[in-house]
This record gives sequence, C-alpha cells and structure tokens, in this order.
Amino acid sequence: MALVASAFVIIHPAAATERTVVKEVFSPDGTISRVRVVEPPSEPAPLSAVAAEVVPIQQTGPSASRFDLVFVGDGYTASQMATYHQHVVNRWNELTRIEPYRSLKDSFNVWQVNVVSNQSGVDNDPSNGVRRDTALDMNFWCGGTERLLCVNETKAKQYAASAPQVDQVLAVANSTKYGGAGGGVATSSGGNAQSGDIVAHELGHSIGGLADEYDYPNDLYTGSEPREVNVSVYPSATMSQYKLKWYAYLGRTSPDGGVIGTYQGGYYHRRGIYRPTDNSLMRSLGRPFNLIGLDVMRTAIQRKAGGVV
Repeated sequence: MALVASAFVIIHPAAATERTVVKEVFSPDGTISRVRVVEPPSEPAPLSAVAAEVVPIQQTGPSASRFDLVFVGDGYTASQMATYHQHVVNRWNELTRIEPYRSLKDSFNVWQVNVVSNQSGVDNDPSNGVRRDTALDMNFWCGGTERLLCVNETKAKQYAASAPQVDQVLAVANSTKYGGAGGGVATSSGGNAQSGDIVAHELGHSIGGLADEYDYPNDLYTGSEPREVNVSVYPSATMSQYKLKWYAYLGRTSPDGGVIGTYQGGYYHRRGIYRPTDNSLMRSLGRPFNLIGLDVMRTAIQRKAGGVV
C-alpha cells in the first residue's frame, strides 16, 4: 500500500492567516518526495456544530493506560454512517496487520466520531474544481499535488475531542481516490485500499519520534547529530568504538530484511548521515519497521499503556 504523508515542519508564517509547511508526498510505489505548501487558515467550526456520537471500535481499558486513536470522517452524510464505519474498521485492521501494532493491539482504544457532512464526497474529487459542503473541508490537490489530501486540522481536532481521550487523530475521506497526508492529523481515502499505509508511517513519527530515513531531496548533511534514534552521522566503526546510537544492534537481523548496520543516506540527505537498514517503513511505505524503530515503538506504546502486551 502507498499514500501521501505530510510532515509537520513549519517553514515560516507567510501571513497572519496562513503558514507554509513541508508536505511529504508518497508515490504509488512507496517512494516519498517533499513539497512546500501554503496552508489556508484552519477556521474552527461553531461549537454548536461539533457535538457528535462516539462509537467504540475497540475499547480494551481506561484511556489513562491505553493509546487512544480517534477517527473522524469527512464527506459522509447521515445516510452513509455504515460506509464510514466500514472504512474506519478497514483502516484499523490494516494497521494491526503489521508490527508492533499486531502484537500490541490490546494496548489501544480506538474511537469513531460520527462526523456528519451535508454533502457526500470531498473537494477536488474526482477532478480539480469540484466543491462539496463537508464538515472538515478535506480536499485533494492540496498545494497543487493531486494525491495530497488535506484537512482542516482545527475542525478535525474539535470533533475528535468528543472521544474520551485523544492521542492521535486520523481523518478518513469518503472517497475511492488514491491519496492522503500526515502531520498533526493523518488523513487517508477511506475507500481506497492503497491509502491505509500512511497511518503506520505517521504513527512512527507521532508515537516513536522516528525520523524519516529517505535520502532526498538534499545532498550532503553537515549538521549536528540528530536527536532521533534512527539516524546518525556516525558510521558503524565509530558507533561500536564509542557505544553510540544503535551500536548494540549492529549485525543483528532486522524485520525489514538484512542486518543492522549504517547505510549511507537518510534524514533528507544522500551523504553525511546514516540509517540502520536499507529500506524500512520510515524510508518507504509498504515496508516493516526496522529493528531500531520496532523496539522504539514497542517501548513508547507500552509506556502509555502501562506495560500491556
């Protein structure tokens, strides 16, 4: 599966009512590029409009000791709540087919907030210029990229707050068109099977604090040692000698294939920085986490869930 993810890096405030952000754009083959997008202001919805029914997809314990995923939907009318529910269930099932979500499934509470739109579908679907009256203002062609699916994050979070607790908001669009995005609110096309993998990648950022491991668009990295655990300026010999970063993992077999080492390229640069494996989920969609990312994710989820396995 492949999709479009957005990063969460603010470049500069372009004006009082907009900001420029970097968006990750995923191709159908799983590779990732980045574009700069001027975001329109995320106007809030009237408080009277955001009261919504909350349906538990999975509730395994108190929110204080669980990771709470909250789904909100856009472009689903009152008569399409069954379709919306199926799209949410599909996204959750897709996520729990991979590790560590599969083995830590019971560490999550999953909530569906029934957001009702006046019209079915979302903006710019099936073609650019189509407009629909929806609750969350989701739209394809975000920033001029067709498969980049953006959402009014303010409204999405307002609706998500109806759930008992919110650790991550996931927005699904009533569409079969390929696309999605990440960031503060991850998005995907509810009716497109390829669009689900963004959730796993995005939670790598939001749960584990993992860096992207792809090596473009820049050439030589000249910065300091990144804080993220899965990228480093140190080659394996230096890691081993000084016990740095993932030195204890070097030579171990990794779920994404091969062994842990230091592979040149990552963190948006081709040279001067290393990643632990050749091609993990943080480099391409449709891949497993490497062993570094997998252990980080397990620890982070279990910390929130009080050690539930």
